[in-house]
Parts: sequence; C-alpha cells; structure tokens
Amino acid sequence: MLLFHILILNNRIWIYNNSSVPEYLASEVRLNVDLDATLTVVANGCYRWLGKQLRGFEVAAPKQLFRKFVETSGVVEIEQERIVVHFDKRCHNPILREAALDQPSQAIPWLKNLPLVFQFP
Repeated sequence: MLLFHILILNNRIWIYNNSSVPEYLASEVRLNVDLDATLTVVANGCYRWLGKQLRGFEVAAPKQLFRKFVETSGVVEIEQERIVVHFDKRCHNPILREAALDQPSQAIPWLKNLPLVFQFP
C-alpha cells in the first residue's frame, strides 16, 4: 500500500514538471528538498521493483508503469478480517495476476494487522 502511495506521489511531481532531474525540487527549506529527493529515489526504486515483477515491463519507464498499473480505478472494501482492493476490468490485469501480486499478503501493521488482498475481474 505504501508502495502505491509513493509511486502516485512521485508521478504527480513528474506530471507537473515532466522532468527527472532534481531541478523541480525547489524548496526554501532544506529539509523539504531532502525529503523530496529521498521520496523520488525511493519511488524510482519502487517502480524498478514493480517493473521487474511484471513480465515484459522490466525496463519500462516509471511514467508507463504508473499509467498502466498504478493509476487504475477500483473499489476498496475494509472488511472485519481483511482489506480487499477490487480492480476494474483492464487489459493489463492478466499481467498483474501472472506476477502473483494478487496472492495473499502478510498483515500490514499500520492497518490494524489486516492483510491486503487484490482481486481482479
């Protein structure tokens, strides 16, 4: 879940600036620049990890991965024993399913130790 929040944040910075260099990390407070740079590096690593999990997208650009896999619609249901993310029907869902990203996950501590489950149509 945190992975997707980081990816979305990084993509928003990318969209507004359409740049991958730290020029867009303009901030008067040094701490903010350091945080922005750190989040950008972490997000880039997350995109690389996601791309390696998806057959055929090992060298895809972060923008492409975001557009095809992260920026998707669906419904989130918080149940008593788990959190379920239902993805809408998309042509790239079989790639996610093949990568076994829909397999049961470990409990997430900051979500009351509930497991996060992805379901595809």
